[in-house]
Amino acid sequence: MSLALLAPFALALAALVAGPLIAHLSRQKPNTRMAYGAMMLLERLVKRLRRRRRLREPLLFLLRALLVLVLVLVAAGPQLLLPGEPPPVGGSGRLVLIVDDSMSMGLSEDGSPLLFHARDKALSLVRSMSPGVRIGLVTIGGEAEAVTQSLTDQPGRVIAALEALEPGYGATDLAGGLKAARQLLAGEPGEIVVFSDEAGPRTISDAIPELELLVEKGVSVIPRTTRADEPANVAVAAAEYGDGLEGGTITVRVVNYGPAAVEVLATVGLPDDSEITAFVEVPAKGDATERFTVPPEVPGGVAWVKVEDPDLPWDDARYFHLPRVGADRVMVVDGDPGPTPVRSEVYFLERALAPWGGTRQGLLPEVTAPGGVTALDPEVHKVLFLANVSDPGPMAGLLTEFVRAGGGLVISMGSNVTPERYNGPLRDLLPATLRKARNLVALDADSGVPLKLPAVDEPLFSTFSRSGRSAFSRIRARRVMTLDPYEESDEVRTLLEYEGGVPALVERRVGRGRVLLLTNTIDADWGNLPLQAAFMPLIQRVVTWLGGAAPGGGGDRAEGFVGEMITVELGEQDEEPVVLGPDGQEVVAEMERAEGLRVKFRPLVPGGYTLTLEGAPPVARVAVNVDPNESDVRPYDDLRRVEAELDPETWLQKIDLGRQLLAAAVVLLLLQALLSARRREE
Repeated sequence: MSLALLAPFALALAALVAGPLIAHLSRQKPNTRMAYGAMMLLERLVKRLRRRRRLREPLLFLLRALLVLVLVLVAAGPQLLLPGEPPPVGGSGRLVLIVDDSMSMGLSEDGSPLLFHARDKALSLVRSMSPGVRIGLVTIGGEAEAVTQSLTDQPGRVIAALEALEPGYGATDLAGGLKAARQLLAGEPGEIVVFSDEAGPRTISDAIPELELLVEKGVSVIPRTTRADEPANVAVAAAEYGDGLEGGTITVRVVNYGPAAVEVLATVGLPDDSEITAFVEVPAKGDATERFTVPPEVPGGVAWVKVEDPDLPWDDARYFHLPRVGADRVMVVDGDPGPTPVRSEVYFLERALAPWGGTRQGLLPEVTAPGGVTALDPEVHKVLFLANVSDPGPMAGLLTEFVRAGGGLVISMGSNVTPERYNGPLRDLLPATLRKARNLVALDADSGVPLKLPAVDEPLFSTFSRSGRSAFSRIRARRVMTLDPYEESDEVRTLLEYEGGVPALVERRVGRGRVLLLTNTIDADWGNLPLQAAFMPLIQRVVTWLGGAAPGGGGDRAEGFVGEMITVELGEQDEEPVVLGPDGQEVVAEMERAEGLRVKFRPLVPGGYTLTLEGAPPVARVAVNVDPNESDVRPYDDLRRVEAELDPETWLQKIDLGRQLLAAAVVLLLLQALLSARRREE
């Protein structure tokens, strides 16, 4: 409650109260006369001055002063401001209901979700509307959606839509809901009634710009808040894989939004269906971190962590990407070990395969001498590198069997390679017959012949189509192994070549596997390939393309929230993948082709989604979670308070005090008249 003045400057007239004061202090005649001697003059003068300074008739003066002040207040236009209710709902004949069906509305109160309480209030309001009131309905869980395309005077449609509402997994899109409601009102006045718990740190603040637009258009936004008496919730806020003992560490952060400390059981689920559990103590309105050790060998994919919490079950799990740990091995045959590791033929190759020095990224390079090829196992090894090996004859049969079974073979050249020792034993594997090594420039030259940019429509280089392709132009060769002429076909293709048409990388399909012939060295003897930025991603892409595991466990990785559109860029790819949800069922997706294939879909539930091609490993994996802000079920602001600040007129009841003050002035005037008459009689 407060007091407002229409003309506050009129209060300056309060100075007129000095009039009655002066009148009561002015010269006053004595009632009786007495004779006195000359010696009493000074004493009599002092007494007379004292009487003049003393205020006579104080009650009459008080009435006159109050009369002046009351008349001044009347001139100032006083109004009493009281908290009031907004305009009657439906009074404009145009009404929009906004119902919050977000995840936080699944919080239980009196045994049923908050959404059901809000839904009952909305149904009661619709049924109470007079005939002819046009009604619209908007939901704001995940992404705001106008359930009714326009305002309708058929309440049955709105009632049916309200009765079908269920709590979802999405975040609260109050800003989008107010925008959709404004569009339904088409710029005309009306009422918008919001049924929500108003929970979340940004729910109200993000909606202020839309609220301002509605206030400017004279639209009343009326909140009907539905909240739990003591909101509480425990959620998994984050899960991340990193280095650590054995196969690494998964760090999990659990948040408690309730008023009491809790102990919850947390379980981590790995892509191989194994589980790790631990108890986590979480303080009241705080968080706690727990670390889980990963086994030495785990397939890559989407993993999860879950906690047991009865308050709001939808955010008790969080999904995250786990790279392949161990298991997938790449055998590297070093044909020129060198006196030091740096001088080894495969020094740069080892670091390109395992740049972080361990098995965390899905590739475990196994370096061996030529005699160690006997340990080659198609069930363990996916790719074999033959680096500057002088005599591959003894292993030719094993190599051919490995490739035909689906393995990948990469053959690189060097000073130990002689055509006569390769062309015969490996004739069933080589893409073309080796001729001889030839200098393109002097071996001691600072530069060499540059490599042409790869074709972006070639699947091997599809990951370089968006960025990094230009790095291939900095690759130079001083010496190469030349090849006899060969014909391009479905089985034999040139993937890379130097300027002038000299082949750099040639592919041959053999059985279910592939062979790649690199006419340069895998070290820096014949060129600068291993010294360029494109070397590491190229080697890892080659391994993936030949059948090994990608660093992330197979395919690209993406993340997103429930209810939001997720876009996955796949680069140049002819075949369109299928999107499978956590339950293995196909999800509706849009395919766009603009500088590559773009897959767009909107997940409705959290979990791991995969983009797959028939008979091939996943091309992408997507970890979908609920918005962590939606897990915070505590109210941070009040929609009514914010609107009252933007438009105080809507939420205030004004009482004009002018008439009451005029009546008081008349009463004061009569009282002072009666008092004056009585004094005169006395």
